[in-house]
Amino acid sequence: MPRFRSYHLHLPHLQVDRQKDLLVLYFIRVARDFVNQTTFFFMPIFLYMTGQQLLEGLSFVSTPLEAGFLVIAGYYLIARLVMMLTGIPLGSWSRQVGLQRAFIFSDLLRSLMFALFFFVSFQPWILLVAAVVDGLQANLFWNNYYTVLSRHAHKHNVGKDLGLLQTILQIASALAPALGGILAAVFGFNTLFLFALAASIFSIIIVFKLSVKVIHDAVSYKEFFTWLKEPRFERLAFSFVGQYINDATLFLWPLYVFLVLGAVDKVGYLYTASLSMALIFSFLIGVYVDGHKSKKPFVASGGMLSLLWLARTQIATIWGIAVVDMVEKLTSNFHWLFFESTVLRRSKGNQAFSYFVYREIIRSAMALIFWLAVFVLFLFTSSWTALFILAAMAVLFSLLITDKSHPGKV
Repeated sequence: MPRFRSYHLHLPHLQVDRQKDLLVLYFIRVARDFVNQTTFFFMPIFLYMTGQQLLEGLSFVSTPLEAGFLVIAGYYLIARLVMMLTGIPLGSWSRQVGLQRAFIFSDLLRSLMFALFFFVSFQPWILLVAAVVDGLQANLFWNNYYTVLSRHAHKHNVGKDLGLLQTILQIASALAPALGGILAAVFGFNTLFLFALAASIFSIIIVFKLSVKVIHDAVSYKEFFTWLKEPRFERLAFSFVGQYINDATLFLWPLYVFLVLGAVDKVGYLYTASLSMALIFSFLIGVYVDGHKSKKPFVASGGMLSLLWLARTQIATIWGIAVVDMVEKLTSNFHWLFFESTVLRRSKGNQAFSYFVYREIIRSAMALIFWLAVFVLFLFTSSWTALFILAAMAVLFSLLITDKSHPGKV
């Protein structure tokens, strides 16, 4: 599953930590997220519609909803299983070849993935191969991305640096969902995938500007299980679990809106509108996070996000969806920036790479449980309400995160 979290800004002089690699990393992330917001934003709708076509008439699938969710859950079960199994092997490989080559291979695999999506309409079984490639490219990107970010973002400016990135990402992607919705509605999903393929190939050029090449940190299963036994890392792991369930359910939200509104382009318009209204607040939150150490606003925002998930169980109109989306964007801008800032501060040290590799393994293990639960849930109940209640409880687990590293680690 792609990540949609964006990041904020240096006030009053609108400056960031000026390392070249950090600036290049910003460009890499902006290019990637623009593709995510244009293309991957509609991925659950694409998989849902593919499932209806692919599994129609099968005896164990009684409704189109079940068929759609079988394909969605199946795709991400495969992708996350690949991520969990290859996290440490690919981490060791990235350490050997260097970060720049790992990023290049990630973009090449991502380009291959979009090419495979293009051919799914002709050969549906290709979706299985695409899921495997998706898991590989994600592992090669995210762990290395966060390692570079951790290495170059100044500890006392983490919130501002993330804030600048969030602002840039939101500006770049504010129109992306509307653009993607128009392309999908007028020309079909294949046009979206061709656009994403071209953008992914272009992003390889940016990677060549990255000069960070060496990782001295080694990863191993032995170290991973040793970390899991430490109480403070256990709390951190549960916070990662809560974040994943929230993000994965939020990933399915466009599908719910699509089923309510009945049109792909309307989903894009609605998301663009809510994102635009929330954009201005991104200029202020990063500075607040760096200047205020109290967790009370973070706890309050977590409670608000939980209540918003409960509110989603009661809304089924375009205006209700728009209001909840707008409030969610405003609240999540602060909550997840505070969360990610804390994650990055805890990663500071000579084991940052291990930290992020192990985080993704934990998230992937949770993903296997989550997507299996999603399929079972819709197979027997077809209930969005239960899914939203699960997300409402899970987001509260993010409050377990603390700014203190566990003993013996980074």
